[in-house]
Amino acid sequence: MPDSILSARTATTVGRPILDRLPAASTISGKIMSLFIVGSELPARVPMAALRRDVAALVNACLELTARMLTGGDTAEPLAEVRADVMEWAREGVTIDTMHKAVRVGTQAVFDHLTARARVDEDHAALIETARMFGHLSRELAIAISQAYLRERQVAGSDAADTVAAALIAGNATPALARACGVRLAESYFVFAVGFVPRHGADEPRPDRHILAHRTIRRIRAEVLHHCDDNALMQMGTDTATLLIPQDHFDPGAAERFVEQIAGAAQTQVRAAFVVAGAGGISEGVERAHAVLDIMRRLRRVGLERFDDLSLEYQLSRPGTAGRHLAALLDPLEDHPVLLETLTAHLATHSTRLRTARALHVHPNTVDYRLNKIAEITGLDPTQPDGIWRLRSALVARMTGAGEKELAAGGDPDQTAQAC
Repeated sequence: MPDSILSARTATTVGRPILDRLPAASTISGKIMSLFIVGSELPARVPMAALRRDVAALVNACLELTARMLTGGDTAEPLAEVRADVMEWAREGVTIDTMHKAVRVGTQAVFDHLTARARVDEDHAALIETARMFGHLSRELAIAISQAYLRERQVAGSDAADTVAAALIAGNATPALARACGVRLAESYFVFAVGFVPRHGADEPRPDRHILAHRTIRRIRAEVLHHCDDNALMQMGTDTATLLIPQDHFDPGAAERFVEQIAGAAQTQVRAAFVVAGAGGISEGVERAHAVLDIMRRLRRVGLERFDDLSLEYQLSRPGTAGRHLAALLDPLEDHPVLLETLTAHLATHSTRLRTARALHVHPNTVDYRLNKIAEITGLDPTQPDGIWRLRSALVARMTGAGEKELAAGGDPDQTAQAC
């Protein structure tokens, strides 16, 4: 059966397109809310406001799926939303039978709403096609529910794999330990360090914040396992994560898309870096990957960076006389924070005055004036190749190798400026 057996523009009941008769989510949510809370321990664990929000999210995803089927649209996105929402309920202990019943009740309510005023003689064809479409919808939802519960079971059963991940990261994993945990050690791994950029207002108190944090971690786990065919090992935290993916189970060409999917699961911007390491060198690989991640945070970069792309910045961030000397080149700008901000923006925009002006919301002539002042004060011209190279190196050394000064002067980069 094709994804769409109806055209919302032509299929009508009582003279109106069927799509226009879809009910509001609120009229369906109330019908299924009691199935999740009557005789359940959920209200004792999860605030009622969060429960209502979760029910509304599931109903909205199902209604969007229905609308896509009616119009012949792509159903992949709403189906993914349904699976994600169902996983949350599975994690909270709602049985799969209860979930199937809730979806049946909701689906029946939508069907009844659409056909309540239909005329058997005039709307006969539309009623038949609507019934067929809802049969297809029910099958798709049943499959999505089963997939979600299977995925949640896999995520919940990852404790043994986490033990192996922790041992690899600590440098004391053994084949015997891996076998006991049901994990086959690979010869080499892609070692990902992932950092989650705090959302605006994330520090505001919310009674269900710990629930949301745990849900986010489980969504990320599910996304990683899905992308890597259950072969990834993970060490998860609320701010950062370390992923160990066997080299023969991951295409580095798909790394950017992988990071985008993690960002979607986390529902925030992420920064990520990866290196390749043998099974015996995981701990060193983790240290390097997280060092690059810290460089990205200080440079206020998000997205994916390969270790090779930031190898110069990594080397400059290592303790040593050269790094301290480079960082000191910018000491004359200590008393000129506007000039330091301008230099940072200018280097971040590939030394293009017009882009720098747009980034700072000033006139290009103002940028020219400030760049001339930087050259005058430091003796390094930010408009010339040699000056650009030395100033860029000095800025990297300052923001990475001289972290205490940077943090004391500017605070946490994730809190003091919008990541770019």
